[in-house]
Amino acid sequence: MFGYHSYARPLGWVAGPLLALALSFGGCHNSDSPDPAPTPTIAMAPDAVAGPHMVDAAGNTLYYFARDLSGTNNCTGGCASVWPIFYAPNIVVSGDLKASDFGTITTSTGQQQTTYKGWPMYYYAPADASGQFVREKPGQVTGDKVGSVWFTMRPDYSMLLARTNVTNKTTNATGLKSFLIDGQGRTLYTFAKDQTSPSTQPTNCTGGCASVWPVYGEVPTVMPSGLKASDFGSITRADGPGGASRQQTTYKGLPLYYYTPDNSARNTVEGDGVGNVWMVAAP
Repeated sequence: MFGYHSYARPLGWVAGPLLALALSFGGCHNSDSPDPAPTPTIAMAPDAVAGPHMVDAAGNTLYYFARDLSGTNNCTGGCASVWPIFYAPNIVVSGDLKASDFGTITTSTGQQQTTYKGWPMYYYAPADASGQFVREKPGQVTGDKVGSVWFTMRPDYSMLLARTNVTNKTTNATGLKSFLIDGQGRTLYTFAKDQTSPSTQPTNCTGGCASVWPVYGEVPTVMPSGLKASDFGSITRADGPGGASRQQTTYKGLPLYYYTPDNSARNTVEGDGVGNVWMVAAP
């Protein structure tokens, strides 16, 4: 008996420090392991028709409303039932998006809503056969182009559609109009003389006219599904810097322009009806 106890006690004495040492190494290993990457609250998803678009963490499609050009939520009342707001308090994005492009607004009903480059973001929840509003399932994109004012949210739009109240500077009449805007929300216009004299389009607005109505020369590559790439073209002008040639984008054959008094500002439409020959570029 004595021999057994005298042999067992040293084993216990050795096992204790070894166990502590093993736990110590194990703790160091765990603390050095990187934390798992957080799941994005907003990511990109593919679609054969709508193309790559934004979705929430569960894969639900996110949309923008053409009437929200001002950056405020204009979907209220019954509209809000069909188009619930999207809000994420802590934005985590996938690698192809920038968190700094997202923000938060407070709607007229006191709700918080996430925005992308100033556009409030929404889900789509159409009514089913029983009249209940049921949100789209992950992966569905059935809200795109609804009413020609709802479109999937994308980061790469170079041309968008807006719909807002516009005051005609000749008639002073104010009404809802749909029109083209560039990727930064700046209004685009057409010139009536380009329509009546299409063969002289490059010279219908030059010199001082072109200073007030700068040309839009970007080639739109990505646009909402309500617009067709085939409707866009270009003409060549000879009044670029130093007399060099430059391109001007056309829409359905008509050159597109900015208006200097708009100050390159989003949601500014000061040129519609000017001289009764300038108008917003209607789709």
